[in-house]
Amino acid sequence: MLFRWFYKTLSSLKTSLWILGAMSICYILGTIFPQGVDLDSYVKAGGRYIWLVKQLNLLNIFISPLFIFLTLLLCLNLLVCILTRLVKFRKRSEIVPLQTASDQKMLIPIPEGLSLEGLQDKLNNAKFKLIEAEDTQYVYGKGLPFWWLSWIYHLGMIMAIAGFFITALTAHEGELTLWKDKEIEFSLYDPNTRLNRFLKRIGLSVGEERKDKAYKIKLKEFRTEYYQTLDFEYPESPLSRLAIGLGFSKIKPSEHKGLSPKMWYTSFVLTTPEGKTIEASTMVNHPFRTDGLTLYQMGYEQRISLRVENKEIEIEIFKPFKIKGLEGRFLARTVKHGKVLKKNGKTEELEPQFILYQIQNGKKKKLANLIMGKETEVLGKRLLFIDFEEASVLSYRVDKGVPLIGIATLLVFVGLVMRTYGNFYRVRIYNIKGKLFLSVSTRGLLADRKKVLKKLELS
Repeated sequence: MLFRWFYKTLSSLKTSLWILGAMSICYILGTIFPQGVDLDSYVKAGGRYIWLVKQLNLLNIFISPLFIFLTLLLCLNLLVCILTRLVKFRKRSEIVPLQTASDQKMLIPIPEGLSLEGLQDKLNNAKFKLIEAEDTQYVYGKGLPFWWLSWIYHLGMIMAIAGFFITALTAHEGELTLWKDKEIEFSLYDPNTRLNRFLKRIGLSVGEERKDKAYKIKLKEFRTEYYQTLDFEYPESPLSRLAIGLGFSKIKPSEHKGLSPKMWYTSFVLTTPEGKTIEASTMVNHPFRTDGLTLYQMGYEQRISLRVENKEIEIEIFKPFKIKGLEGRFLARTVKHGKVLKKNGKTEELEPQFILYQIQNGKKKKLANLIMGKETEVLGKRLLFIDFEEASVLSYRVDKGVPLIGIATLLVFVGLVMRTYGNFYRVRIYNIKGKLFLSVSTRGLLADRKKVLKKLELS
């Protein structure tokens, strides 16, 4: 009795709505509370409801026990639903009881001049197929039955949930910083995935290194190409900015032409775990793929050799540094070099150069544009941009749940689209007390009942 109640409850649409309602609350909480943040940082930032956040794991709600439980419950609910409906579909009869049919107001009387055989010929010519028949009823159909389409996208939802769990348990990603002529070894195996951490907790060995899955990669070239853009000089004075906003004065274009990145390009040599050597390249929006590895162009790093008076120092872009004898801190922007596509369609080679800023009293001030090989005086100090070194930053991700999620998404999308826009028909011919009647039922926005009646010459 308890099992029957449990099974009946799980196969109910009402149960699905309750579960989805509870999951919606989790989605709302996941929007309100920052996700992926550690509790200490949340507390330092002035976060509230600390006890509740800690007990319900609201900073990682989508991998919390509560959300996982609701997801598994939804998956079980969907599984029971599709199994129940599968049994019903296999035993499904298209025959409607004669009494039920005679009570329908949509029954269309067949003219006496049109025989049963003639009506059946018209249906056959319209590409309808006989599905089921008995003495008093004939059922013809056309199009994929909508209940099977519903079953397909429910199956797709279960596959998607399974894919999400595989992703949550096994997916991991990493970054590779490639400096020129320095080979890096990396593996697609990660002992610190959620699944491996769980296996460690229960005492199973997961292995720390997998040399058989290790790749080796060496940078050949990294370059950036630019578009020439137009920069504007905005005045620092609030009154001057107000004047521009009110239209009393105009914004003046900068004397220096602006540069906007057009492309980041990386070429490299990759050695696979099998020992195969591949020379390849990648760009933004053009990832490199081979077997289970995908490399994405993520960014770059630069180190600059700078001589201040007679002392040489090494600095990194966007990292503040000090210059002896000068107040405040200093900041180097990106070293721009390579090809520039100008507004007139021509290209030119750009001399390596970067902008130097001074940070003092919380304000950042532009000091000079330093060009490699040219000495520049800044705040009474002689600065020489000697050289720079550049690295390409690539990222990779291992996610075994993606193929399953992709198939599931396709099933759900195709099922919903065909269910919504398809053209499913059922035509039933009834023999009620020696007289012929017909009914037409449709599903889908593209189904046209009048068109069927017109073909049968009954409209």
